[in-house]
Amino acid sequence: MRNEGPYIPEWLTYHRAIGFTDIVICTNDCVDGSPALLDRLQTLGLLTHLPHTVAPGDKPQLAAYAHAETLPILTEADWVMVLDADEFLNVHVGKRRVTDLITAVPGSTAILVNWRVFGSSGHRTWSRDFVTERFSRAAPLEHGVNRPYKTLFTKTEVYGCKLLPHQPRFPRADARDTLRYVNGAGTILPAYFYDESHGDFLQSEPGTVSWELAQVNHYNTRSWEDYIVKHRRGGGLNIRWSREANWPVFDRNEEEDLSIAVGLPAVRASYDKLMMDEGVRTLYEQCCRFYATHVRALTRDVAAAQCGPGLF
Repeated sequence: MRNEGPYIPEWLTYHRAIGFTDIVICTNDCVDGSPALLDRLQTLGLLTHLPHTVAPGDKPQLAAYAHAETLPILTEADWVMVLDADEFLNVHVGKRRVTDLITAVPGSTAILVNWRVFGSSGHRTWSRDFVTERFSRAAPLEHGVNRPYKTLFTKTEVYGCKLLPHQPRFPRADARDTLRYVNGAGTILPAYFYDESHGDFLQSEPGTVSWELAQVNHYNTRSWEDYIVKHRRGGGLNIRWSREANWPVFDRNEEEDLSIAVGLPAVRASYDKLMMDEGVRTLYEQCCRFYATHVRALTRDVAAAQCGPGLF
């Protein structure tokens, strides 16, 4: 996470509320004070914070994953999932917890959960309000932006690369017969999803896509101001992208999706309890001030660039 301070408490309390027991957050080059907030949350036993210095030429995201793979917490985990700060696992079965999703597909070793991309819902300015409440408009399910998936998986010991943006990779040849991948409906997926024979399928599901059991709510844009922050931060894989060109691709607001709202009262209760800690509350307020300052500076830069040179 980089410059995600205003959104960390919601993301943390949400994923703890649905049953994740051990959460690791990596940071690098933040200007919003979020590392101090994360250190306080670590002191309270709510997460592990890995501050990370990116070496020249490194891809920040992959370097952070490599760092996290050294933690005993990873080898001790029964199931693992990689989620970004703008991604929320939204389980549709049982009591909507991680264990309910796992129970729904007995015998599986990896559950590929597709995105549902949420747009700005018309918001231009950032807010400390819950992301999961503020942004309720999304792309139609059949839209192509929803085809990428994130993976909840077990058997971490068999993979050469355990932590990657979308799924673990490079399982040992002698372990491939033990793997059983399923999609969001629990349908068994072909071996090319993990046997490395079709590398181009790693980030976009080519066959049947389903959100029956779960989806990943992907708040790719949030507001326009948040999107400016995201663009200035840059991609974690050092891939350059156009802010103006990508905005209409991901600012999808065609349909309303309130499915995540069922579990939010419990999240709100946990969030309010967390904010009763003076250290958390003080550091969170600092994050919001620093973030607001960062936004003001970036919006001035964007406005100046749009005006261009002129004679007055």
